[in-house]
Amino acid sequence: MRPPTGERTLREAIAAADRARDSESTAVMAAPVALARASSRFVLFGIASTQYAVPEAYVTELETVPRVTPVPHVPEWLRGVTNLRGDIVSVVDLRVYLGLSGFVTPTARLLVVRLLDEPFTTGLIVDAVDRIVAINPDDITPPASPLEGPLTPYLIGICSVGGRLVAVLDIDRLLRSPDLRQFEEPRSVEAAAADLH
Repeated sequence: MRPPTGERTLREAIAAADRARDSESTAVMAAPVALARASSRFVLFGIASTQYAVPEAYVTELETVPRVTPVPHVPEWLRGVTNLRGDIVSVVDLRVYLGLSGFVTPTARLLVVRLLDEPFTTGLIVDAVDRIVAINPDDITPPASPLEGPLTPYLIGICSVGGRLVAVLDIDRLLRSPDLRQFEEPRSVEAAAADLH
């Protein structure tokens, strides 16, 4: 039975909320790349033999790897959650995400990163954090040949730092990816309905 004209079904209301959210996120997606290109300070970290850089603005903390509480029924790369000064943060092992062994090196660190426009934070286990460097945004260029791997969709480009090639990550896009966002609690029906008004 169809509702009277002018009234929406719950399914239609949720679909409308999803469309509104998707159109907003499409407009926001270009901003992080522009921010990364406009930024000059990047945090360098390593995983296996590859160096990566993320804009410093997205990094809130750098910690030794804390005790992580496993969570059942999640991919192996999601190590679990940890308590950082009262905040519960999910912990992603980037080695495992990249298909490497889950061995935590003695120099491993938890790089805590967050979105700039909404309260979403996660911890990334990396093999080592090198330093903060200044990178001229004009020096970030597309790779000479196509790259492969799980992080490829999240690369802005590459550059040279101290004679080594560094992959510059679009950390904003990674944090918004379906992989990392799939474990969030679904929005309530009331919140979706409130967005429509």
